[in-house]
Amino acid sequence: MAPIKVGILGLSTKPSAWATLAHYPYLKTSSHYKVTGVCNSTLQSSQAAIDHFNLADAKAHDSWESLARDPNVDLIVVSTRADTHYDVAKPALLAGKSVYVEWPLAANASQAREMSDLARQNGCRTIVGLQGRVAPSVLTVKAIVDSGRLGEIHSVSYQGTANVWQDNTLSERYHYFVDRKVGGTLLTIYGGHIIDSITCAVGELETWSTQTGNFRKTMKVKRDDGTLSDETVEKDTPDQMMLIGRLKRDPPAMFNFHLRAGNRFGDQPGSVWRVYGTKGELQMTFRSAGPQIGVAESLRVCDFEKGTVEDVVIDEGGKRWTGLPEQGQNIGRLYEAFATGKADVDYADWEHAVRRHEMIDGFYDTMV
Repeated sequence: MAPIKVGILGLSTKPSAWATLAHYPYLKTSSHYKVTGVCNSTLQSSQAAIDHFNLADAKAHDSWESLARDPNVDLIVVSTRADTHYDVAKPALLAGKSVYVEWPLAANASQAREMSDLARQNGCRTIVGLQGRVAPSVLTVKAIVDSGRLGEIHSVSYQGTANVWQDNTLSERYHYFVDRKVGGTLLTIYGGHIIDSITCAVGELETWSTQTGNFRKTMKVKRDDGTLSDETVEKDTPDQMMLIGRLKRDPPAMFNFHLRAGNRFGDQPGSVWRVYGTKGELQMTFRSAGPQIGVAESLRVCDFEKGTVEDVVIDEGGKRWTGLPEQGQNIGRLYEAFATGKADVDYADWEHAVRRHEMIDGFYDTMV
């Protein structure tokens, strides 16, 4: 089968750029894909990326409309800031291209809904970058739950710390996290990824309610060199997020979720995920605030009848995946699922993204 021809918005010569760090490492080694187009803010920066990565067959573009019109591009990848996604993706949708957009899909649920409708009307295949749902850690939890090993599931809990905004400071690079209008916030990015990952493993929520707090309203800005600027910014996004609900299971199971900013507790994990059943309980820990990036630190299963606790080894799929940067491993698995169409890998399309956006937007209704 001929490789899928990819046009990337956001591939940069800067190693820390998300497309460079998390998308390109898989794409450059995969037989399923070939990069044939690059679009950045200027034609010069697009060509610089092509030269830097030796993309001999790729064309440089200076606008997303130009990239969308390129007949040598099948799939357009949007790796730009959330508040640009709607405008950037629209020409690709009108051109009938397949489109991969990072999560969050858009700045808000209304924009996401319009994008999903437009994709459906134009017959576009879509992916949203909710890569936690294909993480080996998440799929391992799902397999354990589905096997009946834990018995009847009664409750699921998650508690995580994003380890940002200590001392009410924010990094210069991610200053937009404090602005709800941008759409890329602690709630939408971390919260959306985590809730999606967990519900992929244990079932969607049937009912839920939220409590949300913005307690760090005035933030100081830390420059890239570590010094503080004289600038302060007002934050209208949450730093404490809680949800309690009931999962669509038979019988229904209870679910509680708490994500916060600030310092972690000493050397404790960044997040802890527990699933309790009548026969046993599992506990998974992560260094970060969620399974979307990196691997689990630990997975332990307690067997109530035997009175034992077993350390479970998660199969990460070998060097093919672990050889990629941590940030790119699950994104690579998304690309693989899209290209191969394997039924056992559940990547998320934009209709799913709209439902997740609607849930996340609801957190703001209870923010204090």
